[in-house]
Amino acid sequence: MYNKQLLNSLQSYSEELQDILDPRSEVHQKLVQKGMILFRQQLVYGVKFSNGKVEAKVRDVSPVHVELFFEHMGNNTCTCPEEGMCRHQTALFFTVLSRSQSIFLWMQEWKEHWKINDLLSSLQRGSDLLTKMPPSSETGPEQWLERIKNAYHHVSATNFFQLDEWARTCYRRLIGFAPVEREWKPLYQLFAACESVKVINSIATEKKKRAHLSSFVQQMLEEADEALASLATTASPFAFDEYLHYLRENSKSFLEDETVFPTEYTDIYMKLWASLFKHSSDRRKEWSRLQEIVGDIHDDRINIAFIHLSILLEEDELALKKIDQLGADTAPYALRWMKLLQAERTKSRLTAFLPVFINHITTFISSLPRNYEQAQFTRALFQVLDSGTAIKLEPALLEKAYIKLLPHSRFQYNEYLLTKQDYRKWAELQAYTENSLEYIDRHTIDMVAKQDPGALQPLYHDTITVLINNRTRDSYKRAVRYLKRLQKLYKKEKKMPQWELYLTELLGRTKRLRAFQEECRKGKLIHDES
Repeated sequence: MYNKQLLNSLQSYSEELQDILDPRSEVHQKLVQKGMILFRQQLVYGVKFSNGKVEAKVRDVSPVHVELFFEHMGNNTCTCPEEGMCRHQTALFFTVLSRSQSIFLWMQEWKEHWKINDLLSSLQRGSDLLTKMPPSSETGPEQWLERIKNAYHHVSATNFFQLDEWARTCYRRLIGFAPVEREWKPLYQLFAACESVKVINSIATEKKKRAHLSSFVQQMLEEADEALASLATTASPFAFDEYLHYLRENSKSFLEDETVFPTEYTDIYMKLWASLFKHSSDRRKEWSRLQEIVGDIHDDRINIAFIHLSILLEEDELALKKIDQLGADTAPYALRWMKLLQAERTKSRLTAFLPVFINHITTFISSLPRNYEQAQFTRALFQVLDSGTAIKLEPALLEKAYIKLLPHSRFQYNEYLLTKQDYRKWAELQAYTENSLEYIDRHTIDMVAKQDPGALQPLYHDTITVLINNRTRDSYKRAVRYLKRLQKLYKKEKKMPQWELYLTELLGRTKRLRAFQEECRKGKLIHDES
């Protein structure tokens, strides 16, 4: 007999398992059936209890080692290759449970819990089970939605810091029960990601909870991206229609429901309509619905969605008008729209949108309070605004954007000025960013020296001053090397009188620095009077 604490833990685990396993699912039925076979054939052995867990070995095609954690089912492990709940875990559960209660009663409770007919009253061969199963045991999105809600129904985290791990554990367990058919897995993943965000939103009502769950919500956006990418590469079977209809009709909830994740909700809506719902008639219908309410409701999500659909439907005039009305608030979404327009073969529409996007994005970046946020968004901008796209902008507007985003845009602006062969501005940029000649590659220096030697003179002066001020023998030697290169530049420009004045003033200013004067003599910049 088990002690009271172990019985309570086992009961809690049993109830959670009944919530997760759905008898209407063919996958779950097979899972329970295979676990029951292993249990009844007494293939579970070496059962040990310790610290809130039970472990054992299961003799299958090859022996495996299983661990069940009563308080945290997501931590369960099995050495078999299956992800999530497997037949070996269910076999060990039945073995442990059988010592305190009837497995038959557990089955009855499980089926009663889900209020369905007895589909597993006795063990049957898999082929028999498939033959007798109703063909629609897993059809319709309602079963998926119920399973997703049940996966998160009990918040087991004891404090805010455990919320993220709890949510990730629930999601991993949820994905472990995805349909076995390959073509259905990405659709299930998309459903799970979208609905998980809604469930988490209902939990994250407090500011602290939102902060600790925001990372999980970002993971769900990545999961949705991955699922949509998979769905885009394969033709959708007719069986998908009911599920797609649900997603399409309920996509508006990401615009209209109250949420503590407004940006993420808007992002999901945009992903669905850009990647999944591509029929013009569907988009036109949704666009018309938004057009009726966009003037009456001053909601950023509605406005952004209207712009998004307008761009997808090539209603560019209305999109540009609404973007100008919202101003810099459109910046976080403008990068996505730039990518959409870049994907077009002609890219002619991109030319009209780019000036508007760039103006609002640069204003938005400048308004960000933290330096790292400015740098992060600037990097994201220039990942989209590649050289091929940048060339479509008017040079004055592009340069204005580079200047406005300094110092974060210094690398892109540097390449732009070198390509443009504007070496004077290039030199000014180096001085502004305190980029010494010591850190500029020799090839670039030689190229500028050949094309416009005068542009380098201020950089040489600054670099020499910095090196002398370091007051070390090594820095004096490097300063002399730069002085000799500078001398050649003055000579090339036929400005030797100016060079003599500069050198005389420098030597007079540093006459007490004997080591520097000595290096100048070695470099033959000073000739002994003797």
